[in-house]
Amino acid sequence: MPNKHLKDILGKIALVPLDAGPKPQVKFLDPDPRFKKSPKFTPDGKALAYVIREKGTDNLWLQPLDGSSGHEVTHFQGDTIQYYLFSPDGKTLGVMRTHIESDAVLLRDTGSSPQ
Repeated sequence: MPNKHLKDILGKIALVPLDAGPKPQVKFLDPDPRFKKSPKFTPDGKALAYVIREKGTDNLWLQPLDGSSGHEVTHFQGDTIQYYLFSPDGKTLGVMRTHIESDAVLLRDTGSSPQ
């Protein structure tokens, strides 16, 4: 990795095999630039899952480790993803989402006498 310039690796995800000895082969992935939260490996180890926020809505994306393009897994129309977890066999995905609703109210004292 000494030959890589910092500007060439900023915004990338580095995959480093921990059992490859003192000079492991580092692989860099280009995540979607809207990448928001820490990635998690899928149960089969073939992809990374991460959250992307677009227009105030979070959705889960998969980024294959083979370098092919990532793709959207969920298609939520609103809210944010707080947490997600795959079942051990990878067939089920649990997603905890948060919805925040708020209103703004302006209160004004229109009385003429001080109280």
